[in-house]
Amino acid sequence: MNARRKTKRIILVWVLAALGGLAFAAVSAERLPLRVMIQRVLTTYPQLQVARLQVERARQEQARVEAQLGWNLNAQAGANRDLDFIGSPTNRSDASVGVDKKFSGGGTVGMSGGYTRQKSDIAFSPAAPNPYETTSVDLTLRQPLVQGLGNPAYTQGLISAQADLELALSQHNGLRENVVQQAIDLFHAAALTQAEIANARRGIDRAQRLKKYVQDNARLGLSEAKDLLQAEAQLQARLSDLSRLKVAWERQRSELNLLMTRDWDAEFIPEPENDEAVPDDLDELYQEAEENNPELQRYYAQLKRAEADIRRRKDAYKDKFDVVLSVGNRKFIGDTDFFGTVRNDEVVGGVRVEYRRALDKQGFEAELTQAQLDRSIALQEINRVQRDLRHKLAGLVAEIRAAREALRSFYIRRKREQRKFEESLRLYRAGRLETDRLINFENDVHLSRFLYEQQRIELSRKIASLELVRGGYWRMTARSGGGGTP
Repeated sequence: MNARRKTKRIILVWVLAALGGLAFAAVSAERLPLRVMIQRVLTTYPQLQVARLQVERARQEQARVEAQLGWNLNAQAGANRDLDFIGSPTNRSDASVGVDKKFSGGGTVGMSGGYTRQKSDIAFSPAAPNPYETTSVDLTLRQPLVQGLGNPAYTQGLISAQADLELALSQHNGLRENVVQQAIDLFHAAALTQAEIANARRGIDRAQRLKKYVQDNARLGLSEAKDLLQAEAQLQARLSDLSRLKVAWERQRSELNLLMTRDWDAEFIPEPENDEAVPDDLDELYQEAEENNPELQRYYAQLKRAEADIRRRKDAYKDKFDVVLSVGNRKFIGDTDFFGTVRNDEVVGGVRVEYRRALDKQGFEAELTQAQLDRSIALQEINRVQRDLRHKLAGLVAEIRAAREALRSFYIRRKREQRKFEESLRLYRAGRLETDRLINFENDVHLSRFLYEQQRIELSRKIASLELVRGGYWRMTARSGGGGTP
């Protein structure tokens, strides 16, 4: 009897140690809350850094379009020897310089100046100047009246540049969402694996104590060989489960550390969160989600670009009809055999109209039709994404409510199993309960704790998915100064 009492005391100590958990073993590992993990991913993940650079590259397109309204300088100079219209060898030198600028309304202004000097070896006539010099100064204004009026190439180019920037932002945001969703799934899978490892270790402890109990009974002649084999098989099964779970944890830890740009073997304890308040107003949730949905952002950008293309194509389809006004000054000076030096200084000017019409407009019509089809496609996709987004939000909110109810149910079950075990422990101490039954009751306690933890992790995953959809993590990183929208 003394041996049995001693065995019971040893088993009782083991039971209490098993209920204490694995807190001591986890002291050295970093506790990693979900939001801290997400912030690290958003701040350091290399692909997100590349996507931000692509956004900055897209910003430069707007500056390129705006440069269309800048001043342009042109200049040329040259000298040559050739034959003039009577076949006389002639030396000619000239130089010109000019500036021009296009306005946002479509008009163009240009200013230019030129100088020419020509000398022939044989004069055409004693009265003809040889050599002679001419200088000119001109101011030209061009105003389109049909095609190009309002400068659609510039105004719609700005809109297209903004659309391209928004498209780059949507691609960045889409990559960011995919990476964070991957991190959320890995994080909660790792948390579940940790919970399963803790449960497996408790199972090993229970199997070892059961094996010890069967061995003690065998020495007393109260157990058969098959009982010992069964206890040994149960222990080996629990050890196999633990080995499998450790392999899974190594993989999950490495993948999460890669997303956070840390050493592959950096230890941490994932801490899920399920205390986020979920708004009851679906319209409010939808408004937040719509503002942060990268797919909607992409199709809105494509719609904006298609509408700009339509306006440009419509302008290109029109006939070209421009009015050109010019005013300037001409100076002429030359030497003649009869009249000596000849000088002339005259103000010149003119007005003209220019007209052009494409006789075959099939290509313009095809381009316009393509732009209109792009617009229709974007509108259809926007409607689809909006519909799917509302459906997804409603489903997530319903799942979160159901998961919280289930968590409360598992919490009540855990409390009841704990009370049942405490009562069985009291009976065991009084010698009124066998060890195998005590271990079974303990197993029920640990199972209820694991199921509660499993449900808590699942609730955290659903809340994290909703927070991702509504853009809560982007607002968090924007406040902290890293990983937000470029």
